[in-house]
Amino acid sequence: MRRKVGTGGIPLGLLAAGLFIGIPLAVEAAQAPPPNGNGRARTIETKPVGSPPRIDGRLDDECWQAIEPASGFVQYDPANGSPASEETLVWTVYDRDHLYFAFHVRDSQPDRIWAELTPRNGYWQNDSITIILDTYNDRRTSIEFTVNALGVQSNSVETIWRSQAVRLPDGWSAEVALPFKSLRFSNAGDQVWGVNFSRYIKRLNERDYWAPVDRDRPLLLQMGDLRGLADVRPGRNVEFFPYAGARASRWAGEADDKAALGLDVKYGIRSNLILDLTASPDFSEVESDPFIYQLAPYENYLMEHRPFFTEGSQYFQSGGSSGFGFGPPGFSLFYSRRIADPKFAAKLTGKAGAYSFGLLGAANGDASGGAEPFTAFRVKRDVLGSSQVGLFVTGAGEGDRANRNVSADYQFRLGGIYSISGSHALTFNAGGPAGDNAVHSFSASRYPDAGLSASFSFNRVEKNVATRTGFVGRTDVQTTTGGAGYGWRLLEGAVKHVSINATGSVVHDTDGGLRGQSLGASCWLSLRPDVSVSLMTSAGRSQYQVLGVRGLQWAGRFMPARDVWAGLFWSRPGWLKSIHANASWARTGVYTGGFAGVEPGRSTSVEGSLTFRPRSDIEIETGADYIRQVADRAGAAGFSGLTYEASLHYQVTRALFLSGRLRGESREDQYHVDLVAGYYFGAGNVAQVAYKRGSRLELGGLREQGYSITAKVSYLLRL
Repeated sequence: MRRKVGTGGIPLGLLAAGLFIGIPLAVEAAQAPPPNGNGRARTIETKPVGSPPRIDGRLDDECWQAIEPASGFVQYDPANGSPASEETLVWTVYDRDHLYFAFHVRDSQPDRIWAELTPRNGYWQNDSITIILDTYNDRRTSIEFTVNALGVQSNSVETIWRSQAVRLPDGWSAEVALPFKSLRFSNAGDQVWGVNFSRYIKRLNERDYWAPVDRDRPLLLQMGDLRGLADVRPGRNVEFFPYAGARASRWAGEADDKAALGLDVKYGIRSNLILDLTASPDFSEVESDPFIYQLAPYENYLMEHRPFFTEGSQYFQSGGSSGFGFGPPGFSLFYSRRIADPKFAAKLTGKAGAYSFGLLGAANGDASGGAEPFTAFRVKRDVLGSSQVGLFVTGAGEGDRANRNVSADYQFRLGGIYSISGSHALTFNAGGPAGDNAVHSFSASRYPDAGLSASFSFNRVEKNVATRTGFVGRTDVQTTTGGAGYGWRLLEGAVKHVSINATGSVVHDTDGGLRGQSLGASCWLSLRPDVSVSLMTSAGRSQYQVLGVRGLQWAGRFMPARDVWAGLFWSRPGWLKSIHANASWARTGVYTGGFAGVEPGRSTSVEGSLTFRPRSDIEIETGADYIRQVADRAGAAGFSGLTYEASLHYQVTRALFLSGRLRGESREDQYHVDLVAGYYFGAGNVAQVAYKRGSRLELGGLREQGYSITAKVSYLLRL
């Protein structure tokens, strides 16, 4: 007897029901008191101020002169626990609308300070200072704000804030203003927040923290206290983000001209409860996807770039065990790229006491020109010191196309270096087969910075698992993996850290049939000043899944499975910024006949990239990935292909930028060219023109060539 999914499915009314019934309940729950202060060893006191500082990066405001700064930063890397090589001073005050910070970042070699002029969030490994806030004081959630020595911002969540930095004879200084409207926090009268400050010194490859951070404990368990905030409120927080665009496309001789108006709305119902709405989500910020060769009969996982779905995505992350061994991720109930054509979407996210939650609903366009419902609900509860348990429910379609999914997960952190996690999910499809529709995963690990490490994982995806809301790497597979290793942290010499590891895995189908075995070893080296080298090898035997009449099935023939992989990464400040290279050789199975068969063979791949920064405002990057497969019986290359990429970015000013990117592949001679000129004047505020040209091969061997020109203006209005 088949399990049935209700023929009516979950209608679009679920969104309204969730918002108009769930909101009052969530608001009531949001008034729950926050956790007590964590009693941390380090405390910084913020003071109310009548005359706020002028955010120009200069520390000459009266408010900074009236208070004593915090100092005493401690190294995290390279010498964990040692005093910082350079001194950093921190001040903080607040008024009704903002929390302010000031930093004097001293440096004995100011001419070697490394900072890049990039788009917001566009730099890495710069001399910089980071504010880390745990506004709920729950040791689980945080938001980060970073500013480099040129004043360029980076943040973990895209929001509105102000900053500026200036160079000084003895280093540099910075000022930051964080609007309370940009932060989520509890409704308590007197607030106690977790806080830490992190400084990065590029020339030393040194990371320092104000509140000391031990490598073997989670960062959020080692925060300091920010005290002194009294009766702060975000006030009315409504954001309107209208955008207008026009696109002219010419592909394969056909014209497709389109004008679009869209609107995003963010409403802060409370300081810890946010409603987001979008209509006609923005199409112009989605960059061309990279070319990925399809070398196995499994779907490739692609990253999400659309702003509505990336903002607040942490509330919809799947929990439990990860690392199924066949793609990132092996299984997830929610994959936002399944919402390919959202006509309308809304989400409610927040945290109330020990609970964090996210509710998303969308009208997703379908092939017939209509729309079908897509829903996701995620809730997590904090337990013990820094652990969580969660529930995830998703659904798509109605009637005979209804898909419903549910999972429960847990993640326990024990003693810093110990963790246990797992998840258990079921997928249901109207008219689909009953049974064999579960996913189970479990992992346990001990991972210290130095010393003995060990791990164990078990992952099982049954035959009939299918979800239209998430991502499934493989089905009918069960993998058991165990490993152990040892690491050393060295304070002197060329080698900074070294670890060696041994692993073993066994693969079965879900009926218990043996499908593969392997043993492996790896070595990871971290060298001074900033070089990492990786070596891995494994040997065993494996069977492969092929495409049959009924979909994927096991080929039933063992083949040798041996591989060697080596990787190198090197970076530095200056003209040649980084080198990245990987090379591998494998004795493996090679697919033939459109994945209908598989033969013993060999696979070779070489991947590399170079990044150049001739000036602080110009970055050039180039890279390529070559793959060659040879089946033993054929004796000739069954597959040979090169994917390549080159990009140039010129940041003319803090606001004006020009960029270009070429992506292509040699096998079918396909390519994409993206050229963008834009003026960026705040969080989400941009005017830009984009030109895209490409040549692609469609199904049936038809080649399409063409171009598109898109102009867009967007502006964020906050009330």
